[in-house]
Parts: sequence; C-alpha cells; structure tokens
Amino acid sequence: MTSTKVQQAVLFLLIYYFILADVILSPFYPQFFSKVFGVEDLEFTALYIFISRLTVVISVPIWGILSKRFEVKHLIYTGQWISAVMLLCMAISQHEIQFMIFTVLLLIGKSSLFLIYPLLIQLNEEKKRTRVVGMYHMVFHAAVITGTLTGAWIIALEQPLYLFIGLAAIELLLWFTAFVTLRYLNTHTTRPPKGKQGFSRKHGFILAGIGLILLLFHTANNMIRPYFTLYTMNEFQLSSFEGSLLFMMPSAMAILAFPFIQKGWCKHRAPLIFTVSLTVLAFTLIVQGLTDQLIWLWASRIVYGFCLIISQAALELTIFNRSTNHVQMYAAASTFQNAGLLIAPLAASSTAAAFTLASPLTSAGLVCVTAVIVALFTFNMSAQTEKNKAA
Repeated sequence: MTSTKVQQAVLFLLIYYFILADVILSPFYPQFFSKVFGVEDLEFTALYIFISRLTVVISVPIWGILSKRFEVKHLIYTGQWISAVMLLCMAISQHEIQFMIFTVLLLIGKSSLFLIYPLLIQLNEEKKRTRVVGMYHMVFHAAVITGTLTGAWIIALEQPLYLFIGLAAIELLLWFTAFVTLRYLNTHTTRPPKGKQGFSRKHGFILAGIGLILLLFHTANNMIRPYFTLYTMNEFQLSSFEGSLLFMMPSAMAILAFPFIQKGWCKHRAPLIFTVSLTVLAFTLIVQGLTDQLIWLWASRIVYGFCLIISQAALELTIFNRSTNHVQMYAAASTFQNAGLLIAPLAASSTAAAFTLASPLTSAGLVCVTAVIVALFTFNMSAQTEKNKAA
C-alpha cells in the first residue's frame, strides 16, 4: 500500500503540472497568436482569455457538485483523459477559432484538478492546515517560474504548437502515476454534521463580503498579467527573456515567503494580516504602473510578490477555517476567484486600449484599494458576530 506522504506528493505533483501547463504561454498570448495564426489584434487575446476563464467559472462548480456523488480521484482521472485528448487536438489546430474551441474542451477537463487543493486540506488535520496552504503556494509559484521560463523558450520555436503534444504525453504519464499511487486512497468528500453545514445563514453579509474580496483580489492580480511582458519590452526596452524574469519575480518571492507561512504565524490573525499585506500590495501595483525607472520596477515587483503570497494564504486560511466541507466550500469560493479571472482580461484589455500598457497595473492597484475597504468592513462585522456569539 502506498504511503500517505507519497500519495500527497503525487497530488502536489498534479497541482504543479496543472499550473505549469496553464501558465506556460499566458505571458506570451499576443506573441503566440501573432506567430502561429497571424492574429495581431490584442482584442482576440482578451476574448480568448475571457472564454477560457468563463469555461472554468462554469466547470468548477459542476465538478464540485459531482464530488458529492463520485470520489474526487475518479473525477480527476476523467479530467486528465479529457485534457490529454484535447491537447493533441490543439497541436493540430489549423486556425485560431479551432484552437479556442479545443481550449474550451481542455479546460472543462482541467477544471477537475481544482478539487485537489481542498482535498489535501481535508486529508490533513487542522494543525497541519497552515503547512499545506504554504506548500500549495510554494508549488504553485514554482510552477509559475518554470512555466514562464519555458514559455519564453517555446515562443521562440518555429512550431510552438508542438508543445501541446509533449503536454499530452505528460498528462497521460501523470494519470498512470496517480492511478497507481492513489488507488487505495479514500477521496470521498466529508459530510458535515447537521447544524454545521458550512456557513451559518446569519453570516450572509459576511459571506457576500468574502466573495466580493475574492472577486476583487483575483481581478486585480490577474489583470496585470496579459500585457506585462509587452509593457516591459515597449516601455523599458527589455528582451522577452528579461521581461519573463520580471514577470516571474513575484513567484520567486512567494517561494522565499514559504517559511513565514509554514511557521503558522498568520493562522490566528489571518484577516488582519490579509488586510495589511493587501494594502502594501496595492501600493506596489501603483508604483509598477507609474515608475519609469527599471530599479523601482524591480523593487516593487519583489515587494509585490512577498505580499501577494502572504495575502493569498491568509485569505484562504480565513475561508478554510470557516468551513467543514473543504472540497465543496473551495469549489464555491473558486467561483468568485474564477469570476475575477474572467473579468481581469477584459479590464486589462479595455484599460490598455484606452490609455497605455501601464494602465492595467495602476488600475489593479485601485481595485486592491477597494478590496481593502471591503475587507475592513467584512472582517469587522465578522469580529462583532463572533463577540456576540461568545457573550
């Protein structure tokens, strides 16, 4: 029988590949569509990202509902096979619309992998929860770094579409690995006892506030992505590789922040730490959009990356600490997260088209300021509710 450590290592490996495959071309979509399909219009990039995110917004809750009836590992296996087939189809796409259709079908399968993170939370007792959250983000950002560097190389190839054949082969290899190692693992979702069905109805406003925070947070931190490398290349005359280094700097800082999260110092003050780190994060985004000095761009990216991982971990701990059914709760939370991912490319495209390529950065900073205001109101209401309950 496979040990628990090996099983969880395989689950983290699946997360790593999931993020890697998602990120590998994301900083270079304008260049990719131009080179492969001759599409120069930046609006198509925005449409492609919008359709992709909309697919995930719709698919993740459906996989969450299915997890009530089927084991999570079986849903993951299904998603992996769908993904492998669609990746092969993407490799032989003849035009951009065909590529987009295959991407939609790919993401329907890939969305099943969103169930892995809350499954890991469920498999670990509460005192290990902070460590799992920290490990998840370290793996996440390690994948972002690897994907970004690989993407810079892929975009320089004569036939970038060949990438998807390799990704399909890896998908099947990972399916086989998961099938062998997870066959004895019970991945049924836990059912909370009656009277403790996740959030209380009395906390409706708090729930709405947390949902809005998730929406704003992920909108802000993803609207800076589509045109960032283009921004650095145009405004600072950097090469695509140098732009990639700047793009991945926050992910490198996120890995360095792992020891802070692992120690669990943000476990009991997660709302406060989230609010403070998000405030600093907003400031660094505005600096990135306004500066014309490369040194300030580097410095703000470094601080931004550290605050990004701290704020995201604190926010997720706040959510997990309020839930007893982590898989279905995270699927619900992912709806707000993916709605933010849905809005982000449209916001980025509209601001970049109306103003400059720096506009998504400053606009994202203002969105974060709004999120800070909502967080102060929501967490204050939550504290008052807990105080009244204890009285």
